[in-house]
Amino acid sequence: MTLHQLQYFAEIVRQRSFTRAARQLHISQPALSKSVRLLEQEFEAEFIDRNAKDFALTDSGALFYEYAQKLLAFTDAQTREIRQRIQSAADTLHIGIPPTSGSIYYHTLISQFQATYPDIVLQITEVPSRRILSLLDEGQLDLGVVLEPISREAYVTRPVVRSEIVAVVSRDHPLAGCGTISLSRLRDEPLLMISQDFMFSGVVESLCRQAGFAPQVAFESSQWDLLYEMALDGRGVAFFPKALMDKHPRSESVCLHLQDPAAPWILSVAYRKERFLSTPMQLFLELCKP
Repeated sequence: MTLHQLQYFAEIVRQRSFTRAARQLHISQPALSKSVRLLEQEFEAEFIDRNAKDFALTDSGALFYEYAQKLLAFTDAQTREIRQRIQSAADTLHIGIPPTSGSIYYHTLISQFQATYPDIVLQITEVPSRRILSLLDEGQLDLGVVLEPISREAYVTRPVVRSEIVAVVSRDHPLAGCGTISLSRLRDEPLLMISQDFMFSGVVESLCRQAGFAPQVAFESSQWDLLYEMALDGRGVAFFPKALMDKHPRSESVCLHLQDPAAPWILSVAYRKERFLSTPMQLFLELCKP
């Protein structure tokens, strides 16, 4: 059994025709038929029901096709990895960064990387964290900056920025003088939430559930500035990474620390576990060490 035989058989099944498959594969139909016959002889089974009116696989053929697909997918994956290894010294690194929070903290890091390794081209994709995970899965990104925790076991993560989530209110809000509050005190407060596209939203909702209540979302937006302005107008309580507020301190608002439960905010660099670490990836990860 050869890789070509697997590819030929899979194409015959996809096309449901020897003639169309031969045309697609650019080989003669007799050569294609011979390839299938050799497979059937090797496994001592008929794979195609030649007595059927229309194209049909036998039970053995269906089973062989299932395994052929798996073997071809595995071969494709290994071929890609070989190419990645050969090109491990390539000059491009694809990184996904979430809007606002990710880009603020990684600006210095990216500048440092470019200054240290000027021959490596950084391609930055700015999308919400949830989309970053999808792009990592699809192989379109080498590394992604994501908000912890990540529940999936398919990734390796390296924490880089540690901060906390704070509740932001106007100075005349009844809770403004409290400094630190239990999250449960926000049970009946209208909450101003970042869009569900952001992993931050899911983290806050999870914290609320741990505190024993479902958040009363009064307003949702993908714009941090809009949420902040609405909090200042007394429309509700907004949640922000404290590190983000520290970057842009504003005297007209108050940040309340949260407890019961604690609300950590951790940005990490993530990559797929099975991903081969190219030289640019290794260099960037080395720079990310706290």
